[in-house]
Amino acid sequence: MTLLIVGGVLLVLAVFILVLLAGLFVLGGGGDVDRFAVVARKFVMTSATVGAVGLVSLVVGLITRR
Repeated sequence: MTLLIVGGVLLVLAVFILVLLAGLFVLGGGGDVDRFAVVARKFVMTSATVGAVGLVSLVVGLITRR
């Protein structure tokens, strides 16, 4: 049951990281997309990693649920 909750929270956190990235771009006034791409790549990699860990824990939680 704990893995289900952790998996759900991590998936929500991964989506939040992407929304935070979009918010930073908009609040920063747009600006130079090429310079922002360097920062955005790190955000996307972090979000993908957190999302993958969340998905794995969610699947393991579903399989081992009793």
